[in-house]
Amino acid sequence: MITPSSIDDQLLWTAFKKGDKPSFERLFNNYYPALINYGHKFTQDKFIIEESVQDLFVKLWNNRISLGDPQMVKHYLYKAFRTVIFRKRQQKSSHSAELLDDERYEFSFELASDQILVNDERDEEVRTTIQAALLVLTSRQREAVYLRFYEDMSYEQIAEVLEMNIGGTYKLIYRALDRLKEKLGPALFTTFFAALAVRSIQIC
Repeated sequence: MITPSSIDDQLLWTAFKKGDKPSFERLFNNYYPALINYGHKFTQDKFIIEESVQDLFVKLWNNRISLGDPQMVKHYLYKAFRTVIFRKRQQKSSHSAELLDDERYEFSFELASDQILVNDERDEEVRTTIQAALLVLTSRQREAVYLRFYEDMSYEQIAEVLEMNIGGTYKLIYRALDRLKEKLGPALFTTFFAALAVRSIQIC
């Protein structure tokens, strides 16, 4: 979906590729918080996260002349950042070959307390139950759900970030939601989606 912010991103991207440092700095400042937040889903090592963001933007600046023009700057940066942080974690792990395995790499996110719409003393209990259900999913399934409902990415954009084909992305998210519904039951599954709706409103 084309939004005013995405159009602004395209203008900044075009200017930065021509060597305009203020545009480059604006892109960095605009996406720094989001990328840091995304990084925390993969690791709690703040040094790796910070270094990955810095390395990404240094690489972008150094290679600006040869860069293409992504349809959406946001998911281009997410994909590139994901590659960098995976490489950083591989370098620091004695089990580097396992980090790219769908079942083994870390990815986790939590629902905030104010996203649960039960409105009684069961709020925390419900949140804990939903959080436990999310742990049943593979990391790749959790990441796909996060990108779809928290980052408001399309299936096509998620496919690019996760380096999957579009059909595989639909199946991944469908199976994730199916497992959540089976684990939570219809009522709590509806509550989960209501929580995601609250998040979507906050994003807009």
